[in-house]
Amino acid sequence: MPRIRQIDLLRCVAAGLVLLSHVGFWTGASKLDTVGPLLARGDSGVAVFFALSAFLLLRPWYAARIDGGPRPRVRAYAVRRAARILPAYWPALAAVLLVAALFPYATGGIGSFGTVLSHVLLLQGYTGADYQAFTQSWSLTTEVTFYALVPLLGIALLGRSREAGASRPLDVRRHLALLGAVAAAGVALQGAAAAWSGPGALTVSVLGHAAWFAAGAAVALTVTLRRSGAWPAPAPGTAATLVLAAGVVYLLAATPLAGPVGLQAPTAVEAATKEALYTALAGLLVLASVSAADSAWSRSAVVGWLGDISYGVFLWHLLALQVVYLVTDRELFTGGFWLVLVPVVGLTVAAASLSAQLLEQPILRAAHRATRSSRPSPSSPAPRPRA
Repeated sequence: MPRIRQIDLLRCVAAGLVLLSHVGFWTGASKLDTVGPLLARGDSGVAVFFALSAFLLLRPWYAARIDGGPRPRVRAYAVRRAARILPAYWPALAAVLLVAALFPYATGGIGSFGTVLSHVLLLQGYTGADYQAFTQSWSLTTEVTFYALVPLLGIALLGRSREAGASRPLDVRRHLALLGAVAAAGVALQGAAAAWSGPGALTVSVLGHAAWFAAGAAVALTVTLRRSGAWPAPAPGTAATLVLAAGVVYLLAATPLAGPVGLQAPTAVEAATKEALYTALAGLLVLASVSAADSAWSRSAVVGWLGDISYGVFLWHLLALQVVYLVTDRELFTGGFWLVLVPVVGLTVAAASLSAQLLEQPILRAAHRATRSSRPSPSSPAPRPRA
């Protein structure tokens, strides 16, 4: 399916939000009365990433069901997902382990063999083991789990028949109601966990964040329906209106309604409210990105580059933050926000750019070539790989 260039920019925004939240936390800026909550809620970038994954990965299955097109090929899907995640992830993990080994007094060291193995296999979200410079990687456990579920969800959507268009027409309202129920269940689970057991593997799992994935799936369904004409749903509004609505939701999430911004445990209502607000924020931003009109700026090399480095920014920014603190001999929760942010962004962008140019894009292109069902004609340019 054609690449939606506005999504490249949204990926970069999501990675930037996560970066800002961690710099705010490490420098203590997130404790400031006005700016602090706005920085802390940058962790909502993870919700945007999850919703984007659901949108991009489920959209081909919805298209096959609604338009009667070919079913996505599971082998090609698996190869491309592995090429998207692992080549950038393992070098970043190796760098985290190297710094941990060189500065054990400040980083806590490498830890046990089980901790290392859980990270190599992307299981840290289940084990709860983490490194100071890689705490954000819990979300990759959840992402990869969702990747494994996508073919099963697609088969449930299309049925077992291999013939295009063999499925019955989709009951749209019932399916949207089902997605709403999944989202409600995810929000309720967060509230229940806060009331009974506190944060744990379940709350960061696919089930715990089912609402974020459901938001992306709902956007995938509605966009596919609108573009196919199968369900003449009214347009949700302009991209600017949707972004404005997302901004309002973000401001609400930065209020006490969504609970504390530090490490304090939220109440059940606060945890559920935060999950619901992040769901709305992610859904609105994904919908805005796919509703925006294509333009010269969205097709620019800069936007494409921002999309290319977004995953690397997500992977490398905490290690860059740790290195800045080690080099400057700062203590955690100290240091000026801007004095830390500038070098962290510089180091992160440099590492992410090298990762994208030397590893991610070449391997992605090779994976797409190896799994392409029909090669383009010699006169046709090779398509840019999608995430």
